[in-house]
Amino acid sequence: MSTKITGAVIVAAGMSSRMHSFKPMLPLAGATVIRTLIGTLQKASVAPVVVVTGRNGRELTEHILDLGVETVLNERYAETDMFYSACLGLRTISGRADRVFFLPGDVPLFSHYSITAMSEYMDRYGCDILIPAYNGRQGHPVLLAAPVIGQLTDYQGEGGLKGAIDSLEARKAVLTLPDQGLVLDADNPEDYRRLEQYSAAAAQLPPLSAAARVALCRTEIFFDEQLAQILELTDKYGSLARACKQAGVSYSHGWQRIRRAEEQLGFILLQSSRGGEGGGGSHLTNRGSKFLDAYRKFRRNVERYSAKQLEKLFSDY
Repeated sequence: MSTKITGAVIVAAGMSSRMHSFKPMLPLAGATVIRTLIGTLQKASVAPVVVVTGRNGRELTEHILDLGVETVLNERYAETDMFYSACLGLRTISGRADRVFFLPGDVPLFSHYSITAMSEYMDRYGCDILIPAYNGRQGHPVLLAAPVIGQLTDYQGEGGLKGAIDSLEARKAVLTLPDQGLVLDADNPEDYRRLEQYSAAAAQLPPLSAAARVALCRTEIFFDEQLAQILELTDKYGSLARACKQAGVSYSHGWQRIRRAEEQLGFILLQSSRGGEGGGGSHLTNRGSKFLDAYRKFRRNVERYSAKQLEKLFSDY
């Protein structure tokens, strides 16, 4: 586990002119855009987090005060660009973190798994600037190693943050991740509706579940759920042919499976009779019935254990 300090700078100082609303405090994912964003960073143990404010700065500061983040006011927000705000935030966090995520405040739905993956990638490969991408599109947040922060804030050229990054002779990398949230923002009302739809779709995903295959073997696998079903249906209908049809297998396949299982076990599972007063048929032997009951109990126990382990080991997913 890395002992490096990972911080973040969020720029939320813009005018939100194309949105016609104050973007950071728009409702999203049961909270607001800015609170959702900060929550994801904190879930990935990112701290300190610096938020650069501008328009409605006091209101925004009060809105996120309980989250334990710092705010820096860009008093010139109406006449400066995002790079100016970025430099304010980066200078504030400089010297307090080994690496820093930088992002605008309207990209709130990336996964905390992406944050962790980017940090691990920078640890392993030692790049200075890491840009995430989804489906060929580069997105946010961008991860900056501490040594390049001073070089970025000293940049005097054109092109804003992108121009500053492009100008550096630093080790840069792009990491493709399976996370569409990296490239979704709230630049305008249509983008915001897309964010709402993406958030709603994610909330409706079914929970993670497990499927365990329970099979018994000696020299080979000889007893599993399919064979158990064939035996159960045969005992129910008194007919192996009907049981195989119901189970969706051929009669010869079902019969061969039963014979192989009996060879492995050393006793008869199914007894068949022809003609007679009862008209013949197939039924489980006493020992076959006991074995099938034991398999059912074993399968239920495995399923219960699997469910407990799923909850214990995969609760975060």
